[in-house]
Amino acid sequence: MAGRGARPPRRPAAPPEGSPTMNALTAAGWTVRVTGIVMIALGLLIWADVVGALPPIHMLIGIVLVVALAAAAALALRAGAKPVLPAIAVAWGLLTIAFGLTQAQLLTGDLHLVVEVAHLLVGLVAIGLGEALAAAGRRGAGIPA
Repeated sequence: MAGRGARPPRRPAAPPEGSPTMNALTAAGWTVRVTGIVMIALGLLIWADVVGALPPIHMLIGIVLVVALAAAAALALRAGAKPVLPAIAVAWGLLTIAFGLTQAQLLTGDLHLVVEVAHLLVGLVAIGLGEALAAAGRRGAGIPA
């Protein structure tokens, strides 16, 4: 009966609202939001073939979004979020970069529209994961999301 009456291991105290961890999580969340909006706008301009020089800018901002997503994952974990969501977010960020860098070679021709729509959906999920991480971090810290 060694397990009877044993206490579960204590979780370290979550950072309070206004702490550097929570402030950084808020900043990472806003970075995901803002870069996400910019990415959608640039993507639509690229899709409409308005300006030909936009793809490198779109790719650079996409990398910023994924780095912010990874930072939000680490910060949410530090704030007390369960590790599943941060792990999914990091994996999704890697998928997002890989898909974005290879999409031009996938299903060329008329079927490439399928890849473009999938690319948009992958990006929207990344933005949603950023929102979920911010909320999970706040819940983990005991702050109402």
